[in-house]
Amino acid sequence: MGCGTSFVKYVLFFFNLVVALLGLAVIGIGVAFQLNWTVVKDELKTHLTVAPWVFIIIGAIMFVIAFFGCCGAIRESHCMVVTYAIFLLVIIIVQVVIAVLLFAYGDTIRDGLVRSVNSLFDKRSSADVDKATDAVINNLQQQFACCGKNGPQDYTAIALPDSCCTTTSTFGNVIGGRCTIDVANKGCSSAIAELYEKWNKPIAGVAIGIACIEVVGALFALCLANSIRNMDRRSRY
Repeated sequence: MGCGTSFVKYVLFFFNLVVALLGLAVIGIGVAFQLNWTVVKDELKTHLTVAPWVFIIIGAIMFVIAFFGCCGAIRESHCMVVTYAIFLLVIIIVQVVIAVLLFAYGDTIRDGLVRSVNSLFDKRSSADVDKATDAVINNLQQQFACCGKNGPQDYTAIALPDSCCTTTSTFGNVIGGRCTIDVANKGCSSAIAELYEKWNKPIAGVAIGIACIEVVGALFALCLANSIRNMDRRSRY
C-alpha cells in the first residue's frame, strides 16, 4: 500500500472515529431527555427543543455509518469501505433533494406545515379527540412556546392547558392544573411558519455544504476500496 493510500486510510479512520463518538454523544443526549434526567434537561432545554427521539435517530445513523468507515479503513475491508461509500452517496442525494425542495418549494412546504397544524388543532376542538392527538398538541405548544392555533383565544370553549404556560415554574401561575398567567400569546400556526421562514434557507445551505464534504469522503472511500481490491488481486497471483 503506497503512501497516498495509507494517508487516505488513516484520514478516513480518524475522521469516522470522531463522527462515531459524536454520534454516541447525540444518542446520549436523546436518552437523557427520554429518561427525564432533570440536570441535563435544565441545562439543555433552552437550547435544544427538538424531540429526544430525533437526537437518538440522528446519533444512531451517524454511528452506524461512521462504524463502517472506521472499521473498513483500519481493517482494509473492501466490502465495508464500499458500504460506507454507498451510505454516503445515499445521504448526499437525500441532502441535495431536501436542499432543492427548500429552495424551490419553500412557500409550498410552509403552507403545508401550517395546514397540518391547523388540522391538528381542529381535532382538539371536536368531541372525539384522542389522547395521541392531545399529546402531540401539548408537545407542540411546549416546544414552540405557542398556544392554540391562532392564540390562547382558541380555548374559549375548553380550559386552557398547562402546556400554554411559558414559565418553567408553575407555582402561582396555575390554578387547578391550568395556566392563569405567563401564557404564550402566539398561535402555533404562526410560530411554526416563522420558525420555518427563519431556518429553511440556512438548513438548505448547510445541507449543501455538508454534502460537499461528504462527496470528498465518498471519493476517498472509493479510492481506498479500489486500492484494497487491487492489493487482493495482486496477492492471489
